[in-house]
Amino acid sequence: MPWAWAGRLTTTAGLGGVLAMAGILSKSAALLALSFPFFAYAAALLAGALTPSAAHLAVTRRLSAARVEEGEEVDVTLDIENRGDRLRNVGIADRVPWGALCTSGEASTVASLAAGAMLTLRYRLRPPRGVHVLPGIDVITWDRLGLVPIRRPVDVPSGLLVLPKVEALETIRIRPRRTRVYSGTVRANLGGSGTDFFGCRAYSSGDEVRRINWRATARREDLVVTDYEQERVADVSVILDARERAHAQVGSDASTFDYAVHAAASVSLHFLRSGNNVGLLIYGDYLNWTYPGYGRAQREKILVALAAASTADKVAFEDLRYLPTRLFPSGSQLVVVSPLADEKDLDILGILRARGYQVILISPNPLYREAPPDKHDRAVETARRLLDLGRSALISSLVAMGVEVVDWDLRFPLSLPVARLLSAKGRRLA
Repeated sequence: MPWAWAGRLTTTAGLGGVLAMAGILSKSAALLALSFPFFAYAAALLAGALTPSAAHLAVTRRLSAARVEEGEEVDVTLDIENRGDRLRNVGIADRVPWGALCTSGEASTVASLAAGAMLTLRYRLRPPRGVHVLPGIDVITWDRLGLVPIRRPVDVPSGLLVLPKVEALETIRIRPRRTRVYSGTVRANLGGSGTDFFGCRAYSSGDEVRRINWRATARREDLVVTDYEQERVADVSVILDARERAHAQVGSDASTFDYAVHAAASVSLHFLRSGNNVGLLIYGDYLNWTYPGYGRAQREKILVALAAASTADKVAFEDLRYLPTRLFPSGSQLVVVSPLADEKDLDILGILRARGYQVILISPNPLYREAPPDKHDRAVETARRLLDLGRSALISSLVAMGVEVVDWDLRFPLSLPVARLLSAKGRRLA
């Protein structure tokens, strides 16, 4: 007998016994009569327990895609075959990932299944970012008397990977102090072959004739060649701030961390497409370090790591001073994605600059999205302006330290501030 039935039977029979005993002791026919329904229900439970309705179901789940991008939908199909006796009533409920939204169809149903009959359940799911495992379904049947539900899980494991959304960005111009020897797109501050003018020098044996600067040669009456700035591959480390206290809720269904993951994915893939050596550090519950690499394999590693990223609040990583700088090559480019928790974070970014790193900060700013300007409510508008002034002061301090700051207004795509502040055209206009 299942434990749920045993508990109900014991409770029901016990209450009936208490009422019957009270009726006998008090010689009350009313109390004695009240005990009869409890005894009748206990007898019905016992009869149903002795003849349970067994369900023998074969279940298959099909997904339209096992790998999607955040915001995309997945079609789920459940095929249920009854391999046992006829089931007058059977309830079937698929267990969907937490936070997933069923946009059409139903993930559960109650039906009657004849022996050998098939039932197909279809619905459309919009899952959240993450690495999900759909474990199985819950099958609910009832005893012969229809009084006690029997819930049995049926394992139908299915994997579903939901990657963060990636946004195309304009070319980000970076100038780290050190670059690698391979040809790439990052200016190396060295003369040689390239596209941008670097300087002129005297001709030496082995120089290409096409690089001779004839105007300079005519003025100096000696052969002069033009050097172009070399473009090489750079080391880029993307640091995602996953501290819970650094992030804020934006609306009812998102937080600044969701936007930070989006920014980290977009920036990482942008630098990978440019041929750079890119690594990812998720700084939160623990140090999740994706070792630097190139190409499609590295793209996959970074996207999977970001898909599984979540916030945490460990005392060991309460501020950024525990960043393991030994992981980052000397003189390389760092891209920090963080809303900034307090003034202590500014000091850490200043220390990174002092150690020779080039630092870009992408900071999701939820202020205008969460509290838009409201001229009718002076208190709200005053509070918003004070917060805005405080944030502006922090950003000004970072800029004075040499940190390039992208203050990302979450009402607009990330590509807009990146194009304005970090692209070649944006830098020229600035």
